[in-house]
Amino acid sequence: MDRLAHLIDILDRWTTAVLDALVIAMAGLLLILLNWAVFARFVLNDSVSWGEELPAHILAALTFIGAAYLTRTNEHLGFDAVLRVMSPLLKRVVTGINLILMGGFGGLMAWYGGIAALSFAGRTLISVDLSMMLFRGTMAVGGLLITIFCAVRLVGIATGRIAPDDLLPESDA
Repeated sequence: MDRLAHLIDILDRWTTAVLDALVIAMAGLLLILLNWAVFARFVLNDSVSWGEELPAHILAALTFIGAAYLTRTNEHLGFDAVLRVMSPLLKRVVTGINLILMGGFGGLMAWYGGIAALSFAGRTLISVDLSMMLFRGTMAVGGLLITIFCAVRLVGIATGRIAPDDLLPESDA
């Protein structure tokens, strides 16, 4: 069992590093594209064709990948002040129920996001020759990651390997 825990720990660190890099890269790309579009329009007096469409799709993709990132880093929206005053047993139960609900939501997001992504197979953005599946697929990927993070934590909570206090937002600890 310790080898499995070690493997999960390595995968968790690798996934977190990839998500860190991806969220920073997407936000940086969005910043560059939006600033260039504004500069081109108001300074060069020459609007770019992708000025609205591409940044809008990148922002949507960033939202879904960012949701997975926030789930992993325990920075998602929650009522941790209420959880902090509960007894240890009640904290464990409430945290378990929360993980089940979040994992279920992530599973639905992955399922329906996959259906939505497949429905755009073969279609490209109007202004740029990029597949729409590239952007629509991030809903499925984000949902799958949320489900995996919640499932691993649920097992950890159930087995006692993870304490409910370990899942409180890091900034409040």
